[in-house]
Amino acid sequence: MEGKEVIGYSELLEACKSMDVARSLNEAIAFARVLDEAGVVLVFRDKVYLHPEKVVDLVRKAVPLSLAPEDDPIKDELKRLLEQKEEIDVQAHKEVRRILWTGLGLAIGQVGLFFRLTFWEFSWDVMEPITYFSTSIIIVICYAYFLFTSRDPTYQDLI
Repeated sequence: MEGKEVIGYSELLEACKSMDVARSLNEAIAFARVLDEAGVVLVFRDKVYLHPEKVVDLVRKAVPLSLAPEDDPIKDELKRLLEQKEEIDVQAHKEVRRILWTGLGLAIGQVGLFFRLTFWEFSWDVMEPITYFSTSIIIVICYAYFLFTSRDPTYQDLI
């Protein structure tokens, strides 16, 4: 049984009889029950878990936090982490809104500048190549962003 974590129930009964802990099958069953109640082993269905503390840890990890006891330190840590996450989300939302409003302001400024230059300062013949290359530069910047981040420049990526 060395090195094993789980054995069959019948294997435990045989081990009890072979080590002269029990003389009969009934005594071996009683001894297995005592070991189970004492927490030395965990008997579940037809399996005997030789390290019940490992099973308890696995069950504790699998059980939802809402079923954990009230004084569980993990609940306090989770609450603190959720508060931190909320603060980070609020700050991230503010930053994204600032970036989006800045982008809108720059786009409106560019349109206004081009409008002014086209109809008051110069003519369309002068401004057409300028607007073309300005738009091309913006497209190249967006493409470079895509190449560096491997993501589309969307609102969700900024969050």
